[in-house]
Amino acid sequence: MKKLSIKLYIIFYCTMIGLVTGCITPYEPEVEWINDLLVVEGAIIAPYGTNIKLRRANDGWSSSYDPDKAMATVTLITDDGAVVATAQNSSTGEYSITDSIAFQPGKKYAIHILLGGKEYQSDFVEPQITPEIDEVNYQYKEQEEVNIRVSTHNDNPDASRYYRWSYQEDWEIVSDYFAQYTWSYETGIRKMNQFSPDNIHYCWGSKTSNRIILGKSDNLSENRIKDHTILSLEPFNSRFSYLYSILVKQQTLDKKAYEYFDNMRKNVEQTGGIFAPQPTEIKGNITCLSDPKEIIIGYIYATTELSYRLYIKAEEVPGMGEIFDCREKKTFIEGELDKAYGQGMAILSEGDKAGIYICISRRCVDCTARGGSKNKPDFWPNNHQ
Repeated sequence: MKKLSIKLYIIFYCTMIGLVTGCITPYEPEVEWINDLLVVEGAIIAPYGTNIKLRRANDGWSSSYDPDKAMATVTLITDDGAVVATAQNSSTGEYSITDSIAFQPGKKYAIHILLGGKEYQSDFVEPQITPEIDEVNYQYKEQEEVNIRVSTHNDNPDASRYYRWSYQEDWEIVSDYFAQYTWSYETGIRKMNQFSPDNIHYCWGSKTSNRIILGKSDNLSENRIKDHTILSLEPFNSRFSYLYSILVKQQTLDKKAYEYFDNMRKNVEQTGGIFAPQPTEIKGNITCLSDPKEIIIGYIYATTELSYRLYIKAEEVPGMGEIFDCREKKTFIEGELDKAYGQGMAILSEGDKAGIYICISRRCVDCTARGGSKNKPDFWPNNHQ
């Protein structure tokens, strides 16, 4: 166990013989971190998507992959003792159930972990059935923001009223101009083909949500979520260069799972505050069967997951894309191209004489300079390469 000394300075005022002087008194509380905590992340998702991550937490917050996690055995079990499936491990401490699973009525499910000679197990939980997403739309505030919003409802009076969302963003970046040539120290000048896979005119970016996004309808007359904002995007954003896509995934939680993740969400938002609760203070549902006193961070729940994809074209949200000044152009001879690239420029085209090249800001002709890559999503709805 590691003790962290935090020094606080409490300022108060002392009055003496009519003089006011500022007094600073150091206060040093001791905060105890528990190192090498096992962190279990994931959920039991039917029919596909069960993925369990094992980590070790240090200094109360940071977590990292521990090579020993690759030696764990992770199984999905039911409350009648049956083993439903065994997860396949990877080299990064992630365990996935690749087989299709179906929740059986009346049964509860748990994750069992055998690691380092110890047994760990989550509480048995009743699966939640997730309703369809009614709609994913966007609210556009001109040149201010784009809000991604989700709507859903459940007419079953016995259904849970607690929800969780995650998302995967993908977007296409298209350069303002097509570069007829490119240059590097290794290859020198190379002619580019706009329709070849190695062009730098078309790129793609992607990002997966890393926030805890929750919603509930327990205080409403209907089990209905309407236009709940899950993501706000600011202007001058590469996402709106050409075409943007977001895949929203929805899960239903039981009340205990919702409360756990809501506490974790608040905890993350308060990170940096000296009186914010540590993760060990937020009670999860995973126990070490071999040593009940051991503290484990994490909560395993069971649910189904549904998704909805939305596309937004750049022209639908004018003023939200990145703005570059692509008017300035400079002329360089071939022997000075290293200087041009050193100034953040790139070749746009040949000049009017041999060995002369017109250069422009690299961001205007090279989509990789705007954070893009050539990793085109498999589902992307055009033939750009």
